[in-house]
Amino acid sequence: MTDPGFTLFDEFAARFARGESPDVRAYLERAGDAKDELAELIDAFLARAEPSDPDEEAVAVMRAFVDDRPPLLELRTRRGIRVDEVITTLLARLKIDPRQGGKVKDYYQQLEGGLLDARRVDRRVWDALAVPLGDKVRDVALWRPRVAKPRTAFARGMLADEAAFAAVSRVRQVTPERDEVDVLFLGE
Repeated sequence: MTDPGFTLFDEFAARFARGESPDVRAYLERAGDAKDELAELIDAFLARAEPSDPDEEAVAVMRAFVDDRPPLLELRTRRGIRVDEVITTLLARLKIDPRQGGKVKDYYQQLEGGLLDARRVDRRVWDALAVPLGDKVRDVALWRPRVAKPRTAFARGMLADEAAFAAVSRVRQVTPERDEVDVLFLGE
């Protein structure tokens, strides 16, 4: 392995030892041609490293996921943040016209409820959401729910919050012409 690969590994291991959660993918991207060797080093290191104790918030968010509740919703409510505060942050940081606030709110609530494909959401949205919700917000939103059995899915749909379904139908009624907000939340 090249010296830059070892340097990246040392940086990764030091951050991990400090209790941080360094993003393996980001390190592998930075490694260039030494990506495979760095991956092997990180894999061997993580297999032997003592994991840090999770914080209370991480445990609560994981419990929400296991209980089939939206983890992003759990994260926001645990932090005592209202949806409107998140929307205000998104509008300001993404420099979106405040008149688009309703549309942004609809998309955000779909994202938070697990009704929107988080993989298609633009990185700028995640960067903006990191301000109120923390750096791991994208990771939490990417957790995919388990596939429900039809009977369970039907029952869940019957009991689900009607506001989430209303938000979905309002967005679908938007003109077929896509704008900046559509691209930010739905991808190209």
